[in-house]
Amino acid sequence: MEFTVRQFLAWVLIIIGLGIVFWDISSSYFYFTAQEKFPPVFAESAVVKTDTSNTGTTIQDQVGNVIKDQIKQMVPENTVTQLLNIASWIIFASFLLWAGGKLIGIGNDFLKNS
Repeated sequence: MEFTVRQFLAWVLIIIGLGIVFWDISSSYFYFTAQEKFPPVFAESAVVKTDTSNTGTTIQDQVGNVIKDQIKQMVPENTVTQLLNIASWIIFASFLLWAGGKLIGIGNDFLKNS
């Protein structure tokens, strides 16, 4: 059996594809078991709020402030940012799995046709 350039290229593509898939799976494992933090694609900007409210505000303003305080107690400040970072990792990891599978498939086709 003669080892051709086409077969060499096929094995290189298969190895690269498997490397991408295994790296993606291991990275996802470390992220979802909380051994590493998700990549910070989204970040919160620091906003300085000045208190311009008066003690004699209207009832609507007071109700609005109470609702804001209750929401802040229920949802921590960086929850939305963390969810966006998790979602962006899931999308990127899905793309990597698809791309690795495509490379493995192309390498397999090269091996079948040689």
